[in-house]
Parts: sequence; structure tokens; C-alpha cells
Amino acid sequence: MQSFAQQLPVRLKVGTYNVGHFNQGELGGFQGRHSEAEALKWKAWVGAQALDIFGVQEWNEGFDKDSTMNAAEHILKPYYDHVYLGDRRTWIYNGIATHYKLANIRIKYWAGDYYALMGDLNLGGKTITVISTHIPWQQKWHADALDLFVAELKKHEYFICLGDMNAKDEEQLRFRKEGFNIANGGHQGWFVTAATGKVMNRAENLHIDNILTSRNIKIMNVAAPYTGLNDQDHLPVTADLIITD
Repeated sequence: MQSFAQQLPVRLKVGTYNVGHFNQGELGGFQGRHSEAEALKWKAWVGAQALDIFGVQEWNEGFDKDSTMNAAEHILKPYYDHVYLGDRRTWIYNGIATHYKLANIRIKYWAGDYYALMGDLNLGGKTITVISTHIPWQQKWHADALDLFVAELKKHEYFICLGDMNAKDEEQLRFRKEGFNIANGGHQGWFVTAATGKVMNRAENLHIDNILTSRNIKIMNVAAPYTGLNDQDHLPVTADLIITD
């Protein structure tokens, strides 16, 4: 790993998933009877993706309604040596699971309980800031939070940002205008991730989850697959990243 980490370019497979508290976006963890079987489905899905860096939002400490199973222990830690979880708020709980050790773990709040969990990855002699974020949807906070978010990203020469942006299409395209690369709305087009909106027959602003990178990190092989897990609420976004000098 050490010799690999000194070579650029490097390819990483990353993903972001608003897991909706394992309850289709409602609080309380998985509500069904067969929680162990459901947790195995989640664990199997995470293993099948083989992501190097996995950002999550709306995590739940307890997988099931009775909190008999710790979600990180059952779903993430079988695959990842490094699991970082942010502040646990009522609705907002971000995390990063990765094969790489991150330094300088920190949190930056946007508004209310909404925040970004951040850590620094040293790869190929470069410091890459890895971010799992959740941007507020509420009108009273949203625009100002986006401005703060963009200003923060501009501070980092290299970054990988994974998250639920709660952004309209025009706002996702703003990220491109600011000089960032984007997975959803980027070179491969749009990917529906707000499954609830699609069910409600909305035609626009269904592409709220995204992966953003600094301009020196290229994005390829984007997908927003159905999982059979939280499809009534959100779909994940996955992509291959190419980190260059």
C-alpha cells in the first residue's frame, strides 16, 4: 500500500449513500421483523460495491428499531478498518468508511444540524480532503449553506466530496461553473437519486445526491444503482476517480 500510495495517477472507487436511517427516510432504524436478514442485505450490498471511500448520510447508530445491532459494526467494519462518524443529530448523521487512514478529522456546520464531516488523506504526496456532507433543504437555510459549502471547497487544492446536496439541477450545475467536477449532472449526464420525487411524478430536481471533486480529480464510470434497500427514499451514487498531478 505504501509504494502504491506514492504513485500518481491513482484510481479510487467511491460512493455516497443517504441510507435514510435504514427506514426509507424515517427515524428509528429498520422497522421490520427480520432485522438480522435485512442487515445482511445491507452488508452484502456494501461488500459488492468494493468502494475505497464510502460516504454515508442519515446514518443510524442502531440498525434496527430496538437498537440490538450496531449498524457500523455489522455493515461497515467487516470491510473497512477506518470508519469515521460525525455528530449524531436527530436527523443528520454523516460518516466516512475507507481503507485509508484519515488525519485531522473535523466537522463544519452549514446551518441547524446540517454539517460536513472532513478528513485529510495523504496519497501520492498530495493531501486530499475527503468530505461527507448533508446540505439543508429548508428554504431559510439552503442558499446560504450552499454559499458556505462552495467557499469551503475552494479552500482545498484536492478534495473528494460525497453527499446529499438537496440541490436543484441548476445548483448542481453551479458547482461545475465554480470549477469543480461533478458526477451527477457531469459528463455522463443526470442520474435520478431522489426516488420519492420520481414516485410523486416530479420531472425536475430529482438528482440531489452527488460526488464533487476538485478539477484535478477526474470522474468516470458514474452510476446510481437500485439497491433493494432504501430505494423509496434515495439511491446511491458511485464513481471511479482518477487523481492526477
